[in-house]
Formats: sequence, structure tokens, C-alpha cells
Amino acid sequence: MTAKSSAKKPVASSKQPAKTGAASPGPTVTRKRRETVSDDDPFELERQQQSSKAIPLLRKPVKNKMFRVVCPMCDTAGFASPKVAGKEVKCRNAECLAPVFLVPDTTAAERKSAEEKKPVTKQNSKLPLITAIVLSVAVIGGATWFLTRVPDGSELAKPFEVPAITNQSKNSMLPDKNKQVVNPLANNGQQTQNTSKNEKKPVSPEVVQKAALESMVELSRARENRSKPFSRRLAAEAYAISGDLAGSREQIARIDAVDPPLPFYKIFPLIEIGWIQLNEKDTAGLKQTLDETVELSNKIPPYGGRDTLDLISRLAAFWIAAGNEAAAEDLISKHQAENSLAQLSAYLQIAHETNHYNFESLIDLHRRWNAPQSVATTLILISHDYDEAALNWAALAPEAIDRTEAVTQWALAVLEQVISQNKKPEISLIQPAEMKLSATGNALMYARCARELAARKQTDSAKAFLVKSKSFLENVPVPSPLKLGSLKEVYNLKLPESSPLELTSQAYLQIACAEIELGEQADANRFLKNAVQAIQATAPSLAEVQSKQNESSNFNFKDQIRNELNLDSNDRINRAIRDYRKQLNSLKTAAENRTTLLVNLLSQAARTELAASVWNFASESQQAAELNLKESLLESSLPATILEANQKNTDLTAQIKKALNDKIPPLKKEDLLVQQTLSLVKNNKPEQAAHEINQSDLKKPWKGQLSLKLLSVLVNESKFDQAIQFVTATKDQVLREDMLNSIGAIAAMQNKVAEVTAILESNGYTPTERISGYLGLVSGLQIAKARPASPEPTQKPADKL
Repeated sequence: MTAKSSAKKPVASSKQPAKTGAASPGPTVTRKRRETVSDDDPFELERQQQSSKAIPLLRKPVKNKMFRVVCPMCDTAGFASPKVAGKEVKCRNAECLAPVFLVPDTTAAERKSAEEKKPVTKQNSKLPLITAIVLSVAVIGGATWFLTRVPDGSELAKPFEVPAITNQSKNSMLPDKNKQVVNPLANNGQQTQNTSKNEKKPVSPEVVQKAALESMVELSRARENRSKPFSRRLAAEAYAISGDLAGSREQIARIDAVDPPLPFYKIFPLIEIGWIQLNEKDTAGLKQTLDETVELSNKIPPYGGRDTLDLISRLAAFWIAAGNEAAAEDLISKHQAENSLAQLSAYLQIAHETNHYNFESLIDLHRRWNAPQSVATTLILISHDYDEAALNWAALAPEAIDRTEAVTQWALAVLEQVISQNKKPEISLIQPAEMKLSATGNALMYARCARELAARKQTDSAKAFLVKSKSFLENVPVPSPLKLGSLKEVYNLKLPESSPLELTSQAYLQIACAEIELGEQADANRFLKNAVQAIQATAPSLAEVQSKQNESSNFNFKDQIRNELNLDSNDRINRAIRDYRKQLNSLKTAAENRTTLLVNLLSQAARTELAASVWNFASESQQAAELNLKESLLESSLPATILEANQKNTDLTAQIKKALNDKIPPLKKEDLLVQQTLSLVKNNKPEQAAHEINQSDLKKPWKGQLSLKLLSVLVNESKFDQAIQFVTATKDQVLREDMLNSIGAIAAMQNKVAEVTAILESNGYTPTERISGYLGLVSGLQIAKARPASPEPTQKPADKL
């Protein structure tokens, strides 16, 4: 469900201006340029506001602007007038993390020295007068500062030293024997014998929480913050999460006292306050909070990048719980997106709100949700025990595929809750969802549940859910591969709608995967074939389209189209030829999309025990006699995907290499980076894994998802020291904040508070990064307080829809 612009053309006014003796031109209307934010820069809107008054640098020197200035953040050189010395300038690198910086005035010291050397003529002393003036100014200035001071603008904040980050490029690739250990979490949080004498007594969670909140406030005042409004927002959230609503309100007020003005940031902590008021049934307080969020929602930037995406699912969930579902629906429909940034945002908000920080099982790098913010809203509602409201919300999605994925995630979350309580998962638990979906959608939902139950060793329940899944498709005919007919049929052909067939294909695939995971090879192959046929029904094959295009180039094609379409003039014949060839071009595009869909579908199957079946189909389709069944899958990334996912299957590997003469097309860039970085992480080289991600030219949001998944791999294996090394070596500052937030929460839940506190108390990270870590720590302490501390699950559930 991709957000679409609802802007309409202005209607011309029916009123005409009164005529005068001479025609006068109308007023010039200047259209305000729309602010946009790229996927790769989630805080570009704020950065634009901060840098609007800075002097922009030029790419090349011009007359009177020959002074060369180098950006201290990204080392990009630019040119300006020498007069910029001592002033703020803007880096010409659009992707610079800190584009606005102060140009040092190197001549200031020389001028001061020259002034000191000037001979001073002897004259009457004015020292008493000067002393009186200075004292008066000091008194007045001090009083003014005391009455009007804003802590965030303090000039007394000392700059932080960040050697761990500054020297990372030198340290990250050093041989292991020379590598410096800069992590306080080395040895998995256990201190060495030399420091055992300095061990401190355990500190109570209340004391840790109080210290964390105070540190967040102090760090919010630091000049080195990436964003002071953002830091104040996190501090306000932390106070609300800890239950100190008055402290949260105080920090919310501070958001207006710092630049740039971002009033919608106040919504984040207000949501946390609202959930508390809902639980305590504070009707009056809830109404006030709800009204505040509704008013502030008008100031949400429509193109605010991560800021906007992070907010809408959390705000929508709160509004639904508070009874304002219509406003939530409007909010999501206005801001919904499907890109990589929207996926990353959804995963992070789900983790933050549902306390599920195991990104290894949560994030699926090979597929993505069509409506990620809708899914996130559903899961947030369930985490707050609004199961019925969550199901009703999931069913509101207008598109069938969006509705199916949201309801399916609802069903999976319900089963997870039951299993965590050591209860038997029954079909009746998710039966209310059947009325929300079509037969195909129900088949998919039950099949996904069957796979989840099989992964959790609930075999009997998995079989029951699988039988239920297949029952929905008993009266649904299996789609047949599309076949091009005669010239006249091709000329008049209208392709079927692709979305329903893609949904059907996914339902068959999930059933096939569940069958193979339960040991039913024959049934798995049958449903895999059905899944393939559903994709083949969306469009003709490339081979068949190419054959028709070749026929249209024959010398007698003009006579053929005249006879087939019964045309009686050259103009009609020529027009028909143009239309026919245009139709073939459209069919070729659809055929290419069919191939892409097939590769994606079979790649999913290849990552299960269906790999051998996938290879057999790919090989046979290459040699198919019927053109409509002929596929060029061996020329795609599919063979490499099969090899990568089944490295232990030596027979299959040998068969593939022999068939292709070792000339195997490469993996997709994304899959190749996953392969390389996961291998480095597994071999205890997290810094090198981070280096590979830093150097990749893939989209930052997708790299963020990969980084979070690798972080969970390390944490799930209790390698907290390597997790810190991985974070430190990560180049993306915003991503480091996200990862430190996750580490803080996980450490608190796993009773490693002292270790993570040592990290956050050091100067190894920027103030904003440390504030993010403290927010995670406070969240984790509240989670641990509500339930006994236990490690995150290491068993990976089946990939999500």
C-alpha cells in the first residue's frame, strides 16, 4: 500500500478582475519548493533547517572565491571567499553527516599578536573607569543569563573525545594480535583477574535507572549532539517509560527551547504517557494527551524520512486503542510507504514497542512487507493486549495482499503468546481471522502458522493447521500457464490482474514449505508446481513473446495481419501493425516481470529442503518444448542461490556445477553481502563485517536491516564484546544509535546492566548515541521489572511472510 499524492489541480476562479484603462499584470505567485527526504538520509529535513543560514561552498574556485576549505567530517574540499574564516559554512557533499561547520580563523592569533606589539602612548590611566564599567556589565550580564538561560545553549559544555570512532579506520583492519581491545564488555562482561579486586557491589535497578535518566538530561545539553531536539525527545520518552510523567512533561517542554523547531517530536513521549493513562484508566488525563497528539499531528512533515515513519505506526496504535480509529486510518494511508526505509523503520518500532529485539528472527532480508507501517501497528496493538482491535485494524487494509500479511502477522503473534505461556495452540485461537480474508488468504495464513509450529516442534498442531490450510483451496482451481494464441488473440489480449495470482502463488508456496518441513516430499513438490503455475499465469514467457516478435518482422506479415483482422485499407493495416508491435512490447515487459517473480519465488523455496526440486524445475524449464513453459532460470541468480543455501549438499552442488560447466551467474549484490558479512561474524571478525557494509553501495536502509540482523547473531551467542566492536566500526551514525538502543535493552533484560553502563558512561560514543543507549537501558529495566530476566531465544522461527 504505497502512499499516493492527493494533491489536486486548483480550480480556476469564475470571478474576473475589473477592467482598467491599461492591463496590469497579475501578482506573481512563488510556489514553495517541496522538501523531500531521501531513503539514505532519514534526518535530512532537520539537517536542511540547520544549514539554511550557512555559507555554501563551491565545487570549483572562481574569482574572489579561491579560498580552499576542507570539511572536517567527510574531507570534501570546497571554495569560498577568504572572508568565511571564523564563520559557518555548508559542505558541498549532500550526504555529509555534519554539513555545517565553523571555518577556523588562522589569522586571529597573528592579528592579536600584532596588536599587542603596537606602541602604547603614555596617557592618563583610565583603569578605575574601565574597572567600574566591566563590573557593571558583568553584573547585568550575569543577571540576564540567570533569568534567560537555556541549558542546551550552554557554552561551558566540553567537547567529547571519541578515539574509538576516530581511530576506527586504522584499528578495524589490524591483525588480531595487534588489535586494541576498546570494549568494556570484553570476556562477555567478566572482568580479568587483575581487576577483580575493584569489583563493585551490584547496584539496584532503581539506582541505575535514576542515574541513566540524569545522564540523558546532562548529555542533552552537550554541544556535540547530532540533534538536540532528538536528544530531548529520547529523554522525555525515557522518563515516561519509567513512569515519571512530570519529568517527561518537563523534557517535552525543552523540545521547544532548542533548535531547529520540531514540535511534532513531542508526540513520541506523549504516546508513552497515553499508554500509561490507558492502563490506569485516567480518563481526564487521556483526553488531554489525545487532544495534544491530534493537534501536533498536523505538524508531522509529509516527507520527514525516518522521523515520520517511526512515528505513524506508534501514533496510529495509540489512537486506535484510545478509540480514534478513523484518524489512525487517515494517518497511515497518508504516510504509508513500501521502500527499504519504511521496512527498517517498521522493524525498529516493532522491537521498541513489543520488546522483541531479536532481529535475527524478526527481519527477513529476502522479502518485504507491502504495508510495513500497517503491520507494525497491528503488532504494537497486540503487545498492549488489544488483540481484537488489532485484528479489526489488520482487516481494514484495502488491498488483499496487504490485508493478508497483516492478519497473518496477527495470527502468528497470537500463537506466540500462547506458546510462551506453555499452552497448546488451537485452531480456535485464530479462527476469528477467517472472516477477514478470502479463501486464498486463509490458506496462506494457516500454512504460515503451520510452518511456525513445525519450527517450534509442535508437530501435531502443525499438521492440524496444514490440513486446515489445504481445505480452503479444495474448490479453488489451480491457475494454468498463460499461452499466446493466434495473431488476433494476441492483438486483443488483456493480461489478468497480477496481485491475486501472486497471492495464490504465495499460498501454494507456504503449503509446499510446510509439507517438506513435516516430511511430505511428494505433496511438497505438487504444491510447489502449483505455485509456479500461478506465476506463469500472470504473463507469457519471454521465449513465446520473442517468437511472436520475430514473426512480426516477416515480409508477409502485412498480408497476415490484414487477413486476420479483416482490414480493407493501408492506413488501417499500418495502424494495426503499430498497435500489434506495441502490444508485444508490453507483453515483453510483463514476461520479464514473470521471470523476476519466478526467480524470487523459487529462491524462497531453495532456502528450504525443496532445493533439489527447485533445481529440477529450473533445468527442465530451460529445455521445455512448449514455448509458454520455457524459462531462462539458469541464466539468473537462482543457481547461485541454491548453491549458497545448500552448501552441505555435495551431490546437488556437483550436479549444478557440472550442468553449468562451473559458469554460474553470481548472486544478487544483497545476497553476496549477506554471505560475506555473516561469514566474517561467524569467524569472530565483526569489525571487518562492519567495514564491508560501510563500503557497500547498496541502500543505507537495507544495510541497516542487515546490520541489525548481524547484531542479533552476535548477541544471541552472548558475544557482547564483539557486538560492541561491530557497533563501533559501523560508519552510519544514526544506525549506531539504533544498535546501542537495542544493546541497552537486551543487556538489561539479560542482567548485564553493569557491563552496558560502563560502555555508556565512557566517552567512546557521541552524546546522542549514548542517550539512545540509555533509552534502551531504561526500557529494558522496565521489561525486566515486569517479568523475570531471561536470555533472548536462540531458536530461529521460520521466516516471516
